[in-house]
Amino acid sequence: MSARPTVVLRRPSRTNPRFGHPWIYRSQILDLSGHPSPGGLVRAVSEKGHAVGVGYYNPASEIAVRLLAREDVPVDEAFFRSRFRRAEAFRRRFVTDSNAWRAVSSEADGLPGLVIDRYDETLVVQFLTLGMENLRPLVLEAIAAELPSRGLYERSDAPTRRFEGLEPRTGWIRRDCGDSVVVREGDIRYKVRFEAGHKTGLYLDQRENRLALAALGPPKGEALDVFCYEGGFGLHLARAGMRVSAIDQQEEALAAAAENRSLSGIPEGSLRFKAANAFDEMKDLERSGARFDVVVLDPPSFVRHKSAVESALTGYKELLLRAMRLLNDGGWLAVFSCSFHVDDVLLMRTCLDAAHDVRRSMRVLKFLRQSADHPIDPFIPETYYLKGFLLEMRPL
Repeated sequence: MSARPTVVLRRPSRTNPRFGHPWIYRSQILDLSGHPSPGGLVRAVSEKGHAVGVGYYNPASEIAVRLLAREDVPVDEAFFRSRFRRAEAFRRRFVTDSNAWRAVSSEADGLPGLVIDRYDETLVVQFLTLGMENLRPLVLEAIAAELPSRGLYERSDAPTRRFEGLEPRTGWIRRDCGDSVVVREGDIRYKVRFEAGHKTGLYLDQRENRLALAALGPPKGEALDVFCYEGGFGLHLARAGMRVSAIDQQEEALAAAAENRSLSGIPEGSLRFKAANAFDEMKDLERSGARFDVVVLDPPSFVRHKSAVESALTGYKELLLRAMRLLNDGGWLAVFSCSFHVDDVLLMRTCLDAAHDVRRSMRVLKFLRQSADHPIDPFIPETYYLKGFLLEMRPL
């Protein structure tokens, strides 16, 4: 292990020590020795020579090193098997209402660049970085040993691969299953198609929020699910007894949502889908005099970079204004941000600005977060990305 190339770090500043964070930026590197190869393993040491850990190196990335461990340990099949066992034990403890969950969540499980989702007996894996791609053989061996499945599908097509100098890659690695599987989420059923859809199949990070909203006993009456994707919140609200209108711009996603409605035994009259631009449709609904008792706003990320935050907040506010105008007094508004750069404070500030403009008051019924199988490590702020509020809108 001592023969590994070595990265020497600059002394951290008092204002940005990044204690406990596994990312080492190029600007933090004082010296390199041993000619590290792109994607290869390196030792990281402090300016005084104290061990910082072991990770993999990519000179083409702004994040030059991603640490895998805080000690200079062997990174072999046993290393990955140990991490997988720990991750699996955590999920088995906290996920009890579904047979679909995130089995490995990158940095939050000490495995930066690796994501594994379980859909019943099928796994979907993502190799997101050059270093993890180089470790692919060890990862696959450890998956076979510790995460039993009937199929392993690769969905390594995220934009981050391009920044790592990697081409997208998708397809079956190992297969003893069909092209799709039906998974459960409480009383709701989803059909997951491994070769279609976003990310690895479902937005698993919203599972607990979907279940919680239905369990809270939402007001009876009309609900609007904006950016509904393949059914999500709308399915749960309809199951809870509401009449739901659901909007998404993707007709393929809405076809899947209609199938999920049928699988879940929900009458078509209780949950209707429409392919439309969310902003335009909400404006048309307001003009028509439509009113709702629950509105869910779960938009895609408006912010890819910190520089885009202000323009994104303008988009959030426009959505919030329209949603608040559509809500009856006492109605519920569930609003989310899935961008790390839009934190709780910014999201609440935008909610307050919109409520002020429409002359409504509000109170928080519930703070909403990503599901437990997407762990939040306080030392790694980027792991806390999904946040939201369930608000009750009231007259002034």
